[in-house]
Amino acid sequence: MAVLRPDMAEDQRLALTQKYEELLVAGGGMYVEVFNRGVIPLAYSIKKKNKDGESNTYLDGIYLLFTYFTKPESMAVLEETLRADDDVIRSSSFKVRKRKY
Repeated sequence: MAVLRPDMAEDQRLALTQKYEELLVAGGGMYVEVFNRGVIPLAYSIKKKNKDGESNTYLDGIYLLFTYFTKPESMAVLEETLRADDDVIRSSSFKVRKRKY
């Protein structure tokens, strides 16, 4: 899951989504799906500094949910890239296991 800046244009968001889809596929990911939940108010304000050192406070964010299968080694590259990107406010990765009945 990634939370993007709310002031991003649609073409910027699509380019960023494409970039992370390609990164997942290059790392061995399969069945990549992206669900755009749109602009949603955050539960709390988030301050984030960009590479230039400017600080921004965000009250909303564009939520993207990535669903995919990949190798565990490729997760570190994805998480580091998400953390370094100025357009991403927050990101989180979850491992989902199959249920045992």
